[in-house]
Amino acid sequence: MQEKEKIIVFSSREICYQSSSFFANQMADAFEKLGFDVSVCEFDVQDDLDAVFQPLYGKKYRLLLDFNSTITRMVEEDGTPVLDKIDGPFFDYILDHPLFHYNCLNANLKNLNGIFLDEAQEAYVKRYYPRVKQTLTMPLGAAEAVTGGGKTETDTVLFMGTYDDPDSIYEMVSLSPEPLKTYMKELIEMRIEDPVLPMEAGFRELLKAHGEELPDDQFALLMNAMYPVDAFIRDYFRKAVLDALLAEKLPVTVFGEGWEKYSCGDEHSLRREPAVPFALSFERITKAHVLLNVSPIFNRGMHDRVPAGMANHAVVLTDENPYLRRTFTDGKELLFYSLEKPDTLCEQAERTLTDVRLREKIAASAYETFEREYTWKRRAEQILAFAEEVEA
Repeated sequence: MQEKEKIIVFSSREICYQSSSFFANQMADAFEKLGFDVSVCEFDVQDDLDAVFQPLYGKKYRLLLDFNSTITRMVEEDGTPVLDKIDGPFFDYILDHPLFHYNCLNANLKNLNGIFLDEAQEAYVKRYYPRVKQTLTMPLGAAEAVTGGGKTETDTVLFMGTYDDPDSIYEMVSLSPEPLKTYMKELIEMRIEDPVLPMEAGFRELLKAHGEELPDDQFALLMNAMYPVDAFIRDYFRKAVLDALLAEKLPVTVFGEGWEKYSCGDEHSLRREPAVPFALSFERITKAHVLLNVSPIFNRGMHDRVPAGMANHAVVLTDENPYLRRTFTDGKELLFYSLEKPDTLCEQAERTLTDVRLREKIAASAYETFEREYTWKRRAEQILAFAEEVEA
Protein backbone atom coordinates (compact mmCIF):
# COMPACT_ATOMS: atom_id res chain seq x y z
CA MET A 1 0.00 0.00 0.00
CA GLN A 2 1.35 3.42 -0.96
CA GLU A 3 2.46 5.53 1.98
CA LYS A 4 0.38 8.65 2.58
CA GLU A 5 1.99 12.03 1.97
CA LYS A 6 2.69 13.91 5.19
CA ILE A 7 1.55 17.38 6.23
CA ILE A 8 2.39 19.35 9.37
CA VAL A 9 0.04 22.05 10.65
CA PHE A 10 1.72 24.23 13.27
CA SER A 11 0.32 26.48 15.94
CA SER A 12 3.39 28.48 17.00
CA ARG A 13 1.67 31.60 18.30
CA GLU A 14 -1.49 31.76 20.36
CA ILE A 15 -3.80 34.26 18.72
CA CYS A 16 -6.79 35.88 20.43
CA TYR A 17 -9.36 33.53 21.98
CA GLN A 18 -7.14 30.48 21.28
CA SER A 19 -8.05 30.73 17.60
CA SER A 20 -4.68 29.57 16.27
CA SER A 21 -5.12 26.15 17.86
CA PHE A 22 -8.66 25.96 16.53
CA PHE A 23 -7.62 26.85 12.97
CA ALA A 24 -4.72 24.38 13.06
CA ASN A 25 -6.91 21.51 14.17
CA GLN A 26 -9.66 22.34 11.68
CA MET A 27 -7.14 22.40 8.83
CA ALA A 28 -5.53 19.17 10.02
CA ASP A 29 -8.88 17.41 10.13
CA ALA A 30 -9.67 18.64 6.60
CA PHE A 31 -6.32 17.44 5.21
CA GLU A 32 -6.80 14.05 6.88
CA LYS A 33 -10.20 13.64 5.23
CA LEU A 34 -8.48 14.29 1.90
CA GLY A 35 -6.20 11.32 2.52
CA PHE A 36 -3.03 12.84 4.04
CA ASP A 37 -1.03 11.81 7.08
CA VAL A 38 -1.31 14.96 9.19
CA SER A 39 0.42 16.03 12.39
CA VAL A 40 -0.57 19.05 14.48
CA CYS A 41 2.44 20.66 16.17
CA GLU A 42 1.46 23.13 18.89
CA PHE A 43 4.15 24.78 21.00
CA ASP A 44 5.25 28.05 22.56
CA VAL A 45 8.56 29.66 23.45
CA GLN A 46 8.60 27.97 26.85
CA ASP A 47 8.84 24.52 25.25
CA ASP A 48 12.03 22.62 24.41
CA LEU A 49 12.27 23.64 20.76
CA ASP A 50 14.98 21.08 19.99
CA ALA A 51 12.56 18.38 21.07
CA VAL A 52 9.86 19.95 18.88
CA PHE A 53 11.88 20.25 15.66
CA GLN A 54 14.63 17.63 15.69
CA PRO A 55 12.24 14.74 14.84
CA LEU A 56 11.07 16.69 11.76
CA TYR A 57 14.46 17.35 10.18
CA GLY A 58 15.27 15.63 6.90
CA LYS A 59 11.76 14.28 6.39
CA LYS A 60 9.67 14.98 3.30
CA TYR A 61 6.33 16.77 3.68
CA ARG A 62 3.69 17.72 1.15
CA LEU A 63 3.45 21.08 2.90
CA LEU A 64 3.95 22.89 6.20
CA LEU A 65 1.33 25.38 7.41
CA ASP A 66 1.22 27.87 10.29
CA PHE A 67 -0.87 30.89 11.29
CA ASN A 68 0.88 34.23 12.00
CA SER A 69 3.99 32.10 12.31
CA THR A 70 6.93 32.67 14.61
CA ILE A 71 8.86 29.73 13.13
CA THR A 72 10.21 31.79 10.23
CA ARG A 73 12.55 33.59 12.67
CA MET A 74 13.85 30.46 14.41
CA VAL A 75 17.40 29.37 13.63
CA GLU A 76 19.82 26.69 14.79
CA GLU A 77 23.08 27.57 16.59
CA ASP A 78 24.90 27.64 13.24
CA GLY A 79 22.40 30.16 11.87
CA THR A 80 20.48 27.70 9.67
CA PRO A 81 16.74 28.48 9.66
CA VAL A 82 14.75 25.71 11.28
CA LEU A 83 12.35 25.56 8.34
CA ASP A 84 15.20 25.04 5.86
CA LYS A 85 15.95 21.73 7.58
CA ILE A 86 12.42 20.41 6.98
CA ASP A 87 11.74 19.24 3.43
CA GLY A 88 8.55 20.86 2.19
CA PRO A 89 7.08 24.24 1.16
CA PHE A 90 6.10 26.44 4.10
CA PHE A 91 2.92 28.54 4.09
CA ASP A 92 2.38 31.35 6.58
CA TYR A 93 -1.35 32.13 6.84
CA ILE A 94 -1.38 35.81 7.89
CA LEU A 95 -4.58 36.75 9.74
CA ASP A 96 -4.11 40.51 10.07
CA HIS A 97 -2.26 43.19 8.12
CA PRO A 98 1.22 41.97 7.06
CA LEU A 99 2.72 45.16 8.50
CA PHE A 100 2.51 43.46 11.91
CA HIS A 101 4.74 40.62 10.65
CA TYR A 102 7.66 42.63 9.30
CA ASN A 103 10.40 40.43 10.77
CA CYS A 104 8.72 37.11 10.03
CA LEU A 105 8.01 37.94 6.39
CA ASN A 106 11.56 39.18 5.91
CA ALA A 107 13.05 35.85 6.94
CA ASN A 108 15.61 34.50 4.49
CA LEU A 109 14.09 31.06 3.89
CA LYS A 110 14.34 28.75 0.91
CA ASN A 111 10.61 28.23 0.51
CA LEU A 112 8.53 30.87 2.33
CA ASN A 113 5.04 31.46 0.92
CA GLY A 114 2.17 33.57 2.20
CA ILE A 115 -1.62 33.29 2.39
CA PHE A 116 -3.58 36.46 3.11
CA LEU A 117 -7.15 37.50 3.89
CA ASP A 118 -7.06 40.61 1.71
CA GLU A 119 -6.10 41.18 -1.93
CA ALA A 120 -4.52 44.58 -1.28
CA GLN A 121 -2.46 43.10 1.53
CA GLU A 122 -1.33 40.27 -0.74
CA ALA A 123 -0.25 42.87 -3.32
CA TYR A 124 1.55 44.78 -0.55
CA VAL A 125 3.60 41.69 0.33
CA LYS A 126 4.38 40.98 -3.33
CA ARG A 127 5.95 44.42 -3.65
CA TYR A 128 7.57 45.02 -0.27
CA TYR A 129 8.55 41.52 0.90
CA PRO A 130 10.54 39.95 -1.95
CA ARG A 131 11.61 36.98 0.18
CA VAL A 132 8.03 35.68 0.14
CA LYS A 133 8.12 33.56 -3.00
CA GLN A 134 4.44 32.91 -3.79
CA THR A 135 1.25 34.51 -2.43
CA LEU A 136 -2.46 33.79 -2.34
CA THR A 137 -5.56 35.60 -1.06
CA MET A 138 -7.89 33.17 0.68
CA PRO A 139 -10.48 33.83 3.41
CA LEU A 140 -10.65 31.60 6.44
CA GLY A 141 -13.12 28.77 6.68
CA ALA A 142 -15.82 28.42 9.31
CA ALA A 143 -17.50 25.71 11.32
CA GLU A 144 -21.06 24.90 12.23
CA ALA A 145 -21.99 24.86 15.91
CA VAL A 146 -21.64 21.40 17.41
CA THR A 147 -24.76 21.58 19.54
CA GLY A 148 -26.97 23.08 16.85
CA GLY A 149 -30.31 24.07 18.26
CA GLY A 150 -32.78 26.72 17.25
CA LYS A 151 -32.54 30.48 17.23
CA THR A 152 -33.28 32.00 20.60
CA GLU A 153 -32.80 35.72 19.92
CA THR A 154 -34.99 37.73 17.58
CA ASP A 155 -34.41 41.21 18.90
CA THR A 156 -30.67 41.88 18.95
CA VAL A 157 -27.71 42.48 16.68
CA LEU A 158 -24.78 40.33 17.79
CA PHE A 159 -21.15 41.42 17.48
CA MET A 160 -18.17 39.30 18.49
CA GLY A 161 -14.71 40.80 18.75
CA THR A 162 -12.25 42.74 20.86
CA TYR A 163 -12.50 46.42 21.74
CA ASP A 164 -10.04 49.03 22.92
CA ASP A 165 -10.68 52.70 23.55
CA PRO A 166 -9.63 54.55 20.38
CA ASP A 167 -8.73 57.64 22.43
CA SER A 168 -6.09 55.67 24.31
CA ILE A 169 -4.64 54.42 21.03
CA TYR A 170 -4.61 57.97 19.67
CA GLU A 171 -2.69 59.06 22.75
CA MET A 172 0.00 56.54 21.79
CA VAL A 173 0.08 58.15 18.34
CA SER A 174 0.44 61.63 19.88
CA LEU A 175 3.42 60.51 21.95
CA SER A 176 5.30 59.14 18.93
CA PRO A 177 8.38 60.94 17.56
CA GLU A 178 8.32 62.93 14.35
CA PRO A 179 7.82 62.34 11.50
CA LEU A 180 5.89 59.23 12.62
CA LYS A 181 3.40 61.27 14.62
CA THR A 182 2.48 63.49 11.68
CA TYR A 183 2.32 60.55 9.27
CA MET A 184 0.05 58.57 11.56
CA LYS A 185 -2.33 61.44 12.34
CA GLU A 186 -2.71 62.30 8.67
CA LEU A 187 -3.17 58.65 7.72
CA ILE A 188 -5.86 58.24 10.37
CA GLU A 189 -7.76 61.20 8.94
CA MET A 190 -7.48 59.78 5.42
CA ARG A 191 -8.81 56.39 6.50
CA ILE A 192 -11.70 57.88 8.48
CA GLU A 193 -12.69 59.90 5.42
CA ASP A 194 -12.34 56.86 3.14
CA PRO A 195 -12.90 53.64 5.15
CA VAL A 196 -12.06 51.35 2.22
CA LEU A 197 -8.68 53.00 1.57
CA PRO A 198 -5.95 50.39 2.15
CA MET A 199 -3.37 51.62 4.64
CA GLU A 200 -0.42 51.17 2.30
CA ALA A 201 -2.21 53.06 -0.51
CA GLY A 202 -2.98 55.88 1.89
CA PHE A 203 0.63 56.05 3.04
CA ARG A 204 1.86 56.26 -0.55
CA GLU A 205 -0.56 59.14 -1.20
CA LEU A 206 0.57 60.85 1.99
CA LEU A 207 4.25 60.63 1.06
CA LYS A 208 3.52 61.98 -2.41
CA ALA A 209 1.64 64.93 -0.91
CA HIS A 210 4.70 65.66 1.25
CA GLY A 211 6.96 65.42 -1.79
CA GLU A 212 8.72 62.40 -0.33
CA GLU A 213 9.63 59.00 -1.71
CA LEU A 214 10.99 55.99 0.15
CA PRO A 215 12.78 52.86 -1.03
CA ASP A 216 10.60 49.78 -0.65
CA ASP A 217 12.50 48.44 2.36
CA GLN A 218 12.14 51.72 4.27
CA PHE A 219 8.47 51.98 3.28
CA ALA A 220 7.78 48.53 4.79
CA LEU A 221 9.76 49.40 7.93
CA LEU A 222 7.80 52.62 8.48
CA MET A 223 4.52 50.79 7.88
CA ASN A 224 5.52 48.40 10.66
CA ALA A 225 6.17 51.34 12.98
CA MET A 226 2.74 52.81 12.20
CA TYR A 227 0.77 49.82 13.51
CA PRO A 228 -1.26 52.07 15.89
CA VAL A 229 -3.05 53.46 12.82
CA ASP A 230 -4.59 50.08 12.01
CA ALA A 231 -5.47 49.49 15.66
CA PHE A 232 -7.10 52.93 15.93
CA ILE A 233 -9.16 52.53 12.75
CA ARG A 234 -10.47 49.15 13.88
CA ASP A 235 -11.79 50.48 17.20
CA TYR A 236 -12.81 53.91 15.89
CA PHE A 237 -15.31 52.31 13.53
CA ARG A 238 -16.42 49.66 16.02
CA LYS A 239 -17.36 52.50 18.35
CA ALA A 240 -18.97 54.54 15.57
CA VAL A 241 -21.13 51.60 14.48
CA LEU A 242 -22.31 50.80 18.00
CA ASP A 243 -22.94 54.48 18.74
CA ALA A 244 -25.17 54.70 15.65
CA LEU A 245 -27.19 51.58 16.50
CA LEU A 246 -27.67 52.52 20.15
CA ALA A 247 -28.65 56.10 19.24
CA GLU A 248 -31.58 54.58 17.35
CA LYS A 249 -32.39 52.33 20.34
CA LEU A 250 -31.59 49.24 18.30
CA PRO A 251 -30.61 46.34 20.59
CA VAL A 252 -26.99 45.19 20.42
CA THR A 253 -25.16 42.35 22.17
CA VAL A 254 -21.35 42.31 22.22
CA PHE A 255 -19.08 39.56 23.44
CA GLY A 256 -15.31 39.60 23.59
CA GLU A 257 -12.52 41.26 25.52
CA GLY A 258 -12.35 44.95 26.34
CA TRP A 259 -15.99 45.99 26.08
CA GLU A 260 -15.93 47.41 29.59
CA LYS A 261 -13.91 50.25 27.97
CA TYR A 262 -16.78 51.14 25.65
CA SER A 263 -19.21 53.88 26.64
CA CYS A 264 -21.83 56.02 24.95
CA GLY A 265 -24.64 58.31 26.01
CA ASP A 266 -27.42 55.73 26.19
CA GLU A 267 -26.57 52.08 26.80
CA HIS A 268 -30.05 50.79 27.62
CA SER A 269 -30.08 48.79 24.39
CA LEU A 270 -26.60 47.30 24.95
CA ARG A 271 -25.81 43.94 26.48
CA ARG A 272 -22.24 42.85 27.22
CA GLU A 273 -21.28 39.18 27.44
CA PRO A 274 -17.91 37.69 28.45
CA ALA A 275 -15.40 36.40 25.92
CA VAL A 276 -15.39 32.71 25.05
CA PRO A 277 -12.74 30.54 23.37
CA PHE A 278 -12.96 30.78 19.60
CA ALA A 279 -14.21 27.21 19.24
CA LEU A 280 -17.27 28.08 21.35
CA SER A 281 -18.11 31.27 19.47
CA PHE A 282 -20.08 29.30 16.88
CA GLU A 283 -22.38 28.02 19.64
CA ARG A 284 -23.16 31.65 20.42
CA ILE A 285 -23.60 32.69 16.78
CA THR A 286 -26.01 29.87 16.01
CA LYS A 287 -28.50 31.31 18.54
CA ALA A 288 -28.50 34.73 16.85
CA HIS A 289 -30.48 35.91 13.85
CA VAL A 290 -28.23 38.86 12.95
CA LEU A 291 -24.41 38.95 13.14
CA LEU A 292 -22.68 42.30 12.71
CA ASN A 293 -19.34 42.60 10.95
CA VAL A 294 -17.17 45.73 11.24
CA SER A 295 -13.79 45.19 9.59
CA PRO A 296 -12.25 48.33 8.03
CA ILE A 297 -8.81 46.71 8.43
CA PHE A 298 -9.68 44.39 5.53
CA ASN A 299 -10.47 46.78 2.67
CA ARG A 300 -10.16 44.21 -0.12
CA GLY A 301 -10.95 41.03 1.77
CA MET A 302 -13.16 39.32 4.31
CA HIS A 303 -13.07 38.79 8.07
CA ASP A 304 -13.89 35.31 9.37
CA ARG A 305 -17.07 36.65 11.02
CA VAL A 306 -18.66 36.57 7.57
CA PRO A 307 -18.37 32.81 6.88
CA ALA A 308 -19.02 32.12 10.58
CA GLY A 309 -22.43 33.75 10.31
CA MET A 310 -23.17 32.06 7.00
CA ALA A 311 -22.33 28.64 8.46
CA ASN A 312 -24.66 29.15 11.40
CA HIS A 313 -27.74 30.60 9.68
CA ALA A 314 -27.22 34.13 11.01
CA VAL A 315 -27.74 36.99 8.59
CA VAL A 316 -24.42 38.83 8.30
CA LEU A 317 -24.73 42.61 8.30
CA THR A 318 -21.34 43.80 7.04
CA ASP A 319 -19.52 46.95 6.05
CA GLU A 320 -18.96 46.89 2.31
CA ASN A 321 -15.73 46.85 0.34
CA PRO A 322 -14.88 46.09 -3.30
CA TYR A 323 -13.97 42.45 -2.59
CA LEU A 324 -17.22 41.72 -0.76
CA ARG A 325 -19.27 43.56 -3.39
CA ARG A 326 -17.66 41.44 -6.10
CA THR A 327 -18.05 38.18 -4.20
CA PHE A 328 -21.59 38.49 -2.80
CA THR A 329 -24.90 40.07 -3.72
CA ASP A 330 -26.55 42.48 -1.30
CA GLY A 331 -29.78 40.95 -0.03
CA LYS A 332 -28.88 37.46 -1.25
CA GLU A 333 -26.06 36.05 0.92
CA LEU A 334 -25.35 39.17 3.03
CA LEU A 335 -26.62 42.65 3.80
CA PHE A 336 -24.25 45.55 3.23
CA TYR A 337 -23.96 48.94 4.89
CA SER A 338 -21.52 51.81 4.42
CA LEU A 339 -19.19 53.00 7.17
CA GLU A 340 -19.45 56.44 5.62
CA LYS A 341 -23.24 56.46 6.06
CA PRO A 342 -24.36 55.21 9.49
CA ASP A 343 -28.00 55.61 8.48
CA THR A 344 -27.60 52.72 6.02
CA LEU A 345 -26.47 50.52 8.91
CA CYS A 346 -29.45 51.39 11.08
CA GLU A 347 -31.89 50.91 8.20
CA GLN A 348 -30.46 47.48 7.37
CA ALA A 349 -30.36 46.43 11.03
CA GLU A 350 -33.98 47.38 11.66
CA ARG A 351 -35.04 45.72 8.43
CA THR A 352 -33.26 42.51 9.36
CA LEU A 353 -34.61 42.39 12.91
CA THR A 354 -38.21 42.86 11.80
CA ASP A 355 -38.48 41.01 8.47
CA VAL A 356 -38.58 37.30 9.25
CA ARG A 357 -38.97 36.19 5.63
CA LEU A 358 -35.98 38.25 4.54
CA ARG A 359 -33.85 36.72 7.31
CA GLU A 360 -34.87 33.19 6.38
CA LYS A 361 -34.20 33.77 2.67
CA ILE A 362 -30.75 35.29 3.19
CA ALA A 363 -29.72 32.73 5.82
CA ALA A 364 -30.66 29.83 3.53
CA SER A 365 -28.80 31.27 0.56
CA ALA A 366 -25.76 32.10 2.69
CA TYR A 367 -25.63 28.57 4.10
CA GLU A 368 -25.61 27.10 0.59
CA THR A 369 -22.70 29.38 -0.29
CA PHE A 370 -20.87 28.38 2.89
CA GLU A 371 -21.21 24.68 2.09
CA ARG A 372 -19.86 25.27 -1.41
CA GLU A 373 -17.05 27.76 -0.74
CA TYR A 374 -16.18 28.30 2.93
CA THR A 375 -15.76 24.94 4.64
CA TRP A 376 -12.36 23.91 5.98
CA LYS A 377 -12.32 21.11 3.41
CA ARG A 378 -12.57 23.75 0.67
CA ARG A 379 -9.70 25.69 2.28
CA ALA A 380 -7.57 22.51 2.37
CA GLU A 381 -8.25 21.87 -1.32
CA GLN A 382 -7.22 25.42 -2.21
CA ILE A 383 -4.00 25.23 -0.19
CA LEU A 384 -3.09 21.92 -1.86
CA ALA A 385 -3.67 23.48 -5.29
CA PHE A 386 -1.53 26.45 -4.25
CA ALA A 387 1.21 24.08 -3.08
CA GLU A 388 1.23 22.44 -6.51
CA GLU A 389 1.77 25.86 -8.11
CA VAL A 390 4.60 26.61 -5.68
CA GLU A 391 6.34 23.31 -6.40
CA ALA A 392 5.83 23.48 -10.20
